[in-house]
Amino acid sequence: MPHPLSLAHLSLIASPPEDLIRIAALAGFDLVDLRLSPATPTDRAYDDKERISLCRALLPLLQGNGLAVWDVEIIRLGDDTDPERHLPLMEAASLLGARRLKVVCDSDDPAQAATLLARLAELAAPFGLTLDLEYMIFSGVKSLGAALAVSRAAAQSNLKVLVDALHWMRAGDSMADIRAAPAGSLGYVQLCDGPLQAPWGHDALIREARTDRRAPGDGEFPLKDLLDVMPEGCVASVEVPLRPGDDPLMHARHLHEAARRITDLGENAS
Repeated sequence: MPHPLSLAHLSLIASPPEDLIRIAALAGFDLVDLRLSPATPTDRAYDDKERISLCRALLPLLQGNGLAVWDVEIIRLGDDTDPERHLPLMEAASLLGARRLKVVCDSDDPAQAATLLARLAELAAPFGLTLDLEYMIFSGVKSLGAALAVSRAAAQSNLKVLVDALHWMRAGDSMADIRAAPAGSLGYVQLCDGPLQAPWGHDALIREARTDRRAPGDGEFPLKDLLDVMPEGCVASVEVPLRPGDDPLMHARHLHEAARRITDLGENAS
């Protein structure tokens, strides 16, 4: 079964949602991921009323371009996070028809993280949303094993673990780790490429993740092998930030073509 392709908002983070949707459609993507809550201090922040108004305006644009929203991001969990504060983001995601909501955990306390994730998942369930926990070696949940353990402790059927190729490589996870994951515990995969050798230092790792990823096939990651051990037909979201001075549409088309070669989805998009 082929992997549907989604364009992650980080790939064109300077583009507002309406432009991202148009570009994703022109580049041939099946789906799009939208950042409607800030992941970094430089991201656009919407108040609740503004976000809902935006989502209502995006609906005809999505329909007109034959595109669906896969993932809305992001919820950052800290020890003092109030899960109920994220209900407006869940409402916005549901309005768009999104299927997933991405979560990053900044808490270093696995028990507290599991408690917060469980409550978030309970709140998301009536909206028909699945939560995807993304692990990163510079977050509170640093590896696939740690993410699976927290997810298991939270014990919610609509909580999955997201495998980002970059974080999977930098955490030192293996194909065997993914094969050993309990059935139904993994959600989808984010595709990018890079060198086998990780940059040195905490700040350099963050910088690589946010600005210095490579298109699939332009690095040394074993992406085809990774896809082989992920759930059959799972969505592959392509997350490779645009380099300064590059054209957004050309970048998106390159990412689509590169991902199609990796996922064997058929002819190139261009």
